[in-house]
Amino acid sequence: MRFIKFRFLATIALVFFVSAINTKIASAGSEDSNLVRDIFGDVVDKTIVAGIFIGENDSTGEPSECDWSPSLPRDSGRDQTFGDDVEKSVGSILFRLYDRNCPNQNTTYHWIADVSSETIARNAASIAYDLIPAPFGEFAPPARQGLINIGTWFWVSPTIWQPKSVTAWVPTPAGPVTATTTATPYKLIFDPGDGAFGSGSASCFGPGLQWRAIIGDSAPSPCMYRYRHSSAINKSGLFAANLSIVWKITWRSNTGAFGTLPDVTTSSSHQMRIREFQALITS
Repeated sequence: MRFIKFRFLATIALVFFVSAINTKIASAGSEDSNLVRDIFGDVVDKTIVAGIFIGENDSTGEPSECDWSPSLPRDSGRDQTFGDDVEKSVGSILFRLYDRNCPNQNTTYHWIADVSSETIARNAASIAYDLIPAPFGEFAPPARQGLINIGTWFWVSPTIWQPKSVTAWVPTPAGPVTATTTATPYKLIFDPGDGAFGSGSASCFGPGLQWRAIIGDSAPSPCMYRYRHSSAINKSGLFAANLSIVWKITWRSNTGAFGTLPDVTTSSSHQMRIREFQALITS
């Protein structure tokens, strides 16, 4: 009998039932968005993930006393040869039945999808997306105190500019297959909201520079936009601006496979009051 020992952090596998299944999802705490937490029972595109871990590491957690092994046929009427794995197909997805044995607990049986590393990565990505924060923007001059022809600096807190990773795993006869999906911020985009009166969006790579008084009012920033018209041209007296972060999504499996998924963009809206500075010149 083939026997596999998986060492995981208090993980459980799941019974397959796509049309109705209770899910339990834990998210990373706000005090530390990279703190490792467990997520069990997530269903994405009709594929069950046996376990998910949140954090920057790509491991599968602390040692566990639970053992996993492929189930053997227990019904001779199924025309299966003794010693073969118990399998079934649902649509195009193959499922294998596994025994989960933990100390002082009865053996439980779980159908686990036989899926590719990329499919596991997409399951992890569905959780990683929930960890990506909205980019609360900061400006100098402040959003309600802008001036035309004065460079408006924009930036986000460096604490937002951090990768977010999730590792998903499924058991297989050869051992656990894991895929770690990571969302990495790489570009900041500012849509100033002045439409045809402006020069279009401004973008930069990185979180931007935080303005400080010692820098002065004339210094440039790679993350900067210069308004040419007062927001008084709008009935509201404000420009509806948006600040966005573009996140690159990559994944890597313990099988050696790796790849990318489509970029994800998170945005926040800001009301910009841009004034025209009036000066009286006399000779």
